[in-house]
Amino acid sequence: MIRFCALAAVLATALGRSQRLPESSRLNFEIHGRGYDECPCEDKSLCNAVTKIHEKEVFGFVSERKNTSNWKYLDMKQVTTVAWYHDPDMLCTSHANDIRLVAGAPNVNLTLLGNNETAMNEYVSNVVVMVKGLFLDGVTFDHEDPMPPGSPQAATYVKVVDLTTKALHKEVPGSQVSVCVAWSPFGIDGRWYDNKGLADASDLLYMMVYDTRSQVFEQCIAAPNAALPLAERGIQDYLSLGISPRKLILGLPWYGYDYPCVPGTAADAVTCFIPFVPFRGVNCSDAAGREIGFQFVMNTIKNATTGRRFSPDLSTANFNYNVNGTVHQLWYDDAVSLKPKYELCNKYNLRGTGPFTYADLDYSTPEAREQAQTMWDALKVFTGK
Repeated sequence: MIRFCALAAVLATALGRSQRLPESSRLNFEIHGRGYDECPCEDKSLCNAVTKIHEKEVFGFVSERKNTSNWKYLDMKQVTTVAWYHDPDMLCTSHANDIRLVAGAPNVNLTLLGNNETAMNEYVSNVVVMVKGLFLDGVTFDHEDPMPPGSPQAATYVKVVDLTTKALHKEVPGSQVSVCVAWSPFGIDGRWYDNKGLADASDLLYMMVYDTRSQVFEQCIAAPNAALPLAERGIQDYLSLGISPRKLILGLPWYGYDYPCVPGTAADAVTCFIPFVPFRGVNCSDAAGREIGFQFVMNTIKNATTGRRFSPDLSTANFNYNVNGTVHQLWYDDAVSLKPKYELCNKYNLRGTGPFTYADLDYSTPEAREQAQTMWDALKVFTGK
């Protein structure tokens, strides 16, 4: 459903530093049981933040829940930023290739914070300690709670991001602060944020152009996770606010949605009606399905009852398959469907694009590696590398 693109990954007790985040904001962020009292890299210069400015960003995520060692297979020539950093070996390799590693900004209760500048400054100080203590390159914010129009929380959020950005730029030259935002700035899932303010306060906005079926107001049917027209509309919506295209990252899914169709659906049905599962006051949502990584999609299509079907207008693929007598319809993106979406970055001169998540690819077999390579090759439509 809603994709939370930031873990509350923060300083761990393993850091051995005098300054600590409050328990309410801290996870045990031990990295292979090692603290970072000193640089873990043989070449100590690799613990310095990356200062290179990438004109074209490939900004994506890794996940502690998926294929945690797959970062070793990242296309280092194309990737520029990795969020949800978790491995000290990754630090040394990534920095050697001028790839930034950013953590999830610690969660913040905007209602409790209010206009309390002392609390804000303490929060920002703790973020700086975290980034410097783990030799990282910044943080990515992701607040996805509903917020009514005109809420004072909107201004609080902007201020927290602004203070964090200024402090990190001062203390960690070359650092990057990004904010994950909905696919459109106009109240998606009840999130009426000050997106122009967030863009001004940060370095990048990561547009989460996925899980776009979180609230379905039309027919309750299986449909694309990230349809091409919605991706373009989202870009246009952000640009209409006066946000520079050079601040926008077009986030796209390297995963699909697997929907069980209602009983009685034919094995070759084009339309798959799905059960009603409500979300935030809307009766139909993508919570009726489940998120499926790209490699699982590639394995499942071998058992399809329809073969791969492709909609050029939506630039998304789908197929049907059967599970114990229940027809499922799986909508997903692959190299073919993603290329036109990457081309939007060129059309609108966006700063970048990138997947949720890098870890949805598999490299365990020759076939899987070949399939994964098609996904990396598709990115070249944007990067040219």
